[in-house]
Amino acid sequence: MPHPSGKRIDAGIAADLLINTLLVVICAAMLYPFVYVLAASISSPEAIRENRVILGPVGPLSSEAYRLVFNDARIWVGYANTIFYAVVGTAINLAVTVLAAYPMSRKKFRGRKFMNVFVSMTMFISATGMMIPLFLVVKSFGLLDTRLSLLIVFAAFPFFIILMRSFLETIPEELFEAARIDGASEWTILFRVALPVSGAALATIGLYYLINRWNGYFWAMVFISDPDKLPLQVVLRQLIVAARMGEELDMSIERAGTTAEAVKYAAIVVSTAPIAAVYPFLQKYFVKGVTLGSVKG
Repeated sequence: MPHPSGKRIDAGIAADLLINTLLVVICAAMLYPFVYVLAASISSPEAIRENRVILGPVGPLSSEAYRLVFNDARIWVGYANTIFYAVVGTAINLAVTVLAAYPMSRKKFRGRKFMNVFVSMTMFISATGMMIPLFLVVKSFGLLDTRLSLLIVFAAFPFFIILMRSFLETIPEELFEAARIDGASEWTILFRVALPVSGAALATIGLYYLINRWNGYFWAMVFISDPDKLPLQVVLRQLIVAARMGEELDMSIERAGTTAEAVKYAAIVVSTAPIAAVYPFLQKYFVKGVTLGSVKG
């Protein structure tokens, strides 16, 4: 008679096998678009037109699509603008988030309840639904078609303020009381006590802000019309639209022996490569972000 524990072991092995198989399938489904885009960007024009690209490059390898993308001066201007918006914008986001989250995390702060309710309520308002009012406000302040419009309009997101507040609430109150006994002001406590132990929270939230800034293009199209101030994502979108409509790049594509589709795929690779390159080194912060501030004590 077989032992019951043997059945449990067999069931555990089967469950692990099923879960691992499912994870492999999910990973393959998530990775395939990246593999396809990269393969199509260097495949022959004929293979792209005939939809023969599946898992790898087909036909003679060609880098003409990348040459057309990088030869466009707008790409480099867009890269510089995106780096500026991402770095400066993320710094502003973190500063505003910390300054808003710290008083919300202090139980003795009189306006704590009001601020918590107010910030929480703004999460139910869609930013895109406020497009026209935001546009009118930016225009009334004379910020239309300026870099400041992209930097300060979305200076902080309520979700990340609440996330940072939750983390600050997990810091033992004894640390703050000891600092107050030593005569420290609230600014000193914030910069000398709270922030030094909030490295993981700042890194996690800053990373989310950075990726949001890097990928942003919608509000740049709303607020910015000067080509010299457009971020990379908007420039690439214009380049793809121009290639599809036969504007500006049509003759260059014909001479280069490539297709508008290849240019589109090359543009996608160019825009995602920097973030994809640093993501493996920062992945641990995404994992921390799932449980950030969820445990007290």
